[in-house]
Parts: sequence; structure tokens; C-alpha cells
Amino acid sequence: MENFNFIESGVIFSLCDSGNFKNFTYSPKDFSEHGETYKFIQDYLDEYADFPTFEILLEKFDTLKPEAQSINFNYALDEFSKQVMFRNIINAFNSNQLVLEDNPKKALGMIMDDLNDVEILHDEEVNQYDDGVLDRYEEWKRRSAIRKMGDGLIGIRTPFHMINAAGVGWQPGDLITAYARPTVGKTWLCCKLASDAIRSGYKTLLVSTEMPAKAISLRMDVLLGHSLDYKLSHSALRNGRDIDEDEYKRFLREVNFKNLLVCDHISGEDSISLPSITNLVRKYSPDVLIIDGVYLISTSDKNKAAWEQSHSLFYGLKTMALSTNTAVIASTQATRDASNMYNQPTAGQVAFGDALIRASDVAISMCMVEDEPQLREIMFQKYRDGDLGASTTEFIWDVDKGRIEENHDTFN
Repeated sequence: MENFNFIESGVIFSLCDSGNFKNFTYSPKDFSEHGETYKFIQDYLDEYADFPTFEILLEKFDTLKPEAQSINFNYALDEFSKQVMFRNIINAFNSNQLVLEDNPKKALGMIMDDLNDVEILHDEEVNQYDDGVLDRYEEWKRRSAIRKMGDGLIGIRTPFHMINAAGVGWQPGDLITAYARPTVGKTWLCCKLASDAIRSGYKTLLVSTEMPAKAISLRMDVLLGHSLDYKLSHSALRNGRDIDEDEYKRFLREVNFKNLLVCDHISGEDSISLPSITNLVRKYSPDVLIIDGVYLISTSDKNKAAWEQSHSLFYGLKTMALSTNTAVIASTQATRDASNMYNQPTAGQVAFGDALIRASDVAISMCMVEDEPQLREIMFQKYRDGDLGASTTEFIWDVDKGRIEENHDTFN
């Protein structure tokens, strides 16, 4: 990298052009030596509606390099961006030095959170439209062949007849979000989605922010047990009541748990963060990632407004889904004005609801059915791939027996 002072001097001189100034996205604190100089240009422009001359700048700030006046702005900006990134990376390590010496695992999580804000510079990949036409044709042939085989489902099987009937299921890169009021059954729904995915042979990572892994595993036992015609009871397993021990042993021998990974805590972190989840996905390469309680995921934007944090969280999840080719399912909680558990919550009653809906490919809400404790109504609030033909469906909700399935007699 070029000398900091020379590059920053070139940037400063170039910013005395209205076009360059307008498109410059950095702040005075991003400068190593000339933050005050940039602030002076901003203040000068505010007061006089014009830019200071080079002579004024050189007279006031004698550390500016006069020879940098002729530097190409695009070159100077590229070098400046690299320098900003370099300093931010060094600062991320230096600011966590004491924690690094005492608790390396915790420090790593803190450093990752700090690095999450560092702008990554890369060459944009732009493809001409007719690039890869043969690849697209072969991909169509592959999908067409899959449709003609078995049940014709191209993607990952879901518990929803209307999604499966459309032939696509969950797709790699999809962000699917689900929300409901407290105690309605978000965690059970997440476990059901995991159960269906692993039964179809898809590797699934379930991250729980609200419940320990052992409790999740008991729920998975009864859900998978029901699907394999075992008669297990969640309350009996949880409370240590008598069960058919031989049947439970046979079930545990039969079920392949290798396709299911459960995480309820990340070592060294006080709370689970988005960067650490991304690392888990890159490490274990699941086909499906399910996050139960996404509203408890920490971001590195704690000093920003709530809407900015929500934007970072949900669009960060969508970016992760695309970059890792993973179907990501995230549940969250309806909060504001959401006292009636028998009515479907709206996006406005969900923390970060606007960002959630915009970032999601599929968004579903869930509520209880009055006078029917073993039923749930699920509504599709958004489905990016088109019209499902129906917006709601009803589920049988006998969680003690692990029976969570659509009530086929009541399709809307």
C-alpha cells in the first residue's frame, strides 16, 4: 500500500470536486492523518457553498503532500479503501487484546463481531446474459427429470401441502421466516421443519437461542418417532414417567441422527451472533439452517438504531443463505399489540417486522384456534415464487405424541 499521508492527501484534493465529494461515503474518523482536513472541507462547504482552494488547504494543513494534487481519484480512493480496511482489522485485534490473552475463544467472537462491520473489497462478478446458456439448459433438464420421478418435488420437502404441490419446496438460498405470539408453538414448528428435512435426507443445523439442546432432542424424538409409527410421549420422556423401554431403544437404534446438528450455545460467546452462525454453516455445510428465536441473535451494530440493526440481521441472514447455498429458516416472536393468540399477528406486531418481510422469500405466521387446543392455523404472509392458491392451512397439533401435520379435511 502507498504511504498513508500521500494517498489521503490525494483524496483530500480530489474531494474539492463536487462529483467526487457527493459520492464519497467515508467519514472523518476513517482518515488516519487528515480527518480534520476533511471536516474542514465539509464545514467550509456548509458556510460558503463552495470548496476551499488547494492554496487554502496547503496553508492551513502543512502536512498535506502538494505532489498528490495530480493523483488519479479512482486510484487514490481504491488505495484509501484498502488502508481503511487494514486499520479496522488491526483495531479489531488491538481493542480485544486483553480479552484475547485471558479468554481466546471469547475474544475470537468479539473480533468477529468487530470485523463484521469491515467493508470487504472485491471485484464484482458481472455475467453477460448469454453466458452459461448450456448450463441453464442442462439445469432445466435435471429439474424436469426430477419432476417426473417420485413425487415430483424439486426442493427440500416441507410440511405444507400447498408448497410441495407447487413442486419447489424450500430452495437453497431461500430465507423462510415464521412468527407467532409467545407459547403458540414456534419451537415445535422449527422442530417439525427439521424433522421433515432430515427424514428426506437433508443435513440440518438447528440453532436454538431459547432452549437447551437436550430439550430440543426430546422434541425431535417424539416427532421422528411418530413419523416412524413409534408411540412415544414427550411428557413421559421429559418427566421420567414409565414408557415402553424396548420400543424407545429400538427407535434410538433405527433413527439416523447424523443428519441433525443442534447448537444452543457457542463457546466463548455471551450470546449467539450472526458471524458465529455463519462460521458454523461454513464449517458443517448443512442443507438447511433453522434458527429458533432469531430476535435473540446479537449483531455488531449495538450502537445503531433498532431499524438499522434489524436490517443488518435479516438481510445478513439472506446474504448468508445465498453465499452458502443453504435454505435458512428463522423464527421470531410477535410482541407489540399481540395479546390475542387466536388472531394471526401482522408484520407490524413483530419486532423488525418490515425488514423481516422484505428480506424473506417466504413468511408465515401462526396462531391458536379458539376452543381447539390441538389445532394451529398457519398463514402465508408472503410467497415470492407466486400464488399458492390458498393463504391459510390448519395443522393438527398433538405435540405430546409428536403429531404435527396438516389437517387435510380443512384446507382453505
